[in-house]
Amino acid sequence: MDKKTVTTISYLSRLKIDGEKEEKIIKDLSNIIEFVDQLNDVDTTEIAPLKNPLEKTAKTRKDIVTAKNLKKEMLEVAPSANEDYFLVPRVVE
Repeated sequence: MDKKTVTTISYLSRLKIDGEKEEKIIKDLSNIIEFVDQLNDVDTTEIAPLKNPLEKTAKTRKDIVTAKNLKKEMLEVAPSANEDYFLVPRVVE
């Protein structure tokens, strides 16, 4: 990682990098690349690829209504309601 590469990356990503922070960014990017490069050294020949990173399947359940219908009780305590809806004052003419 060099200054020219960081300048190109900052231009392409439309980021303005201060000259003071440029050396730190060069060092940080170099460390990131070295860390990711370590993955090439890992032997994965005996490891099966993952289909899902969590290796979990979604739990399923029967689609049964368990909630109680409180429509009638709610409409009874409303300040103003008809058989099916809350009634509110008109806001827009």
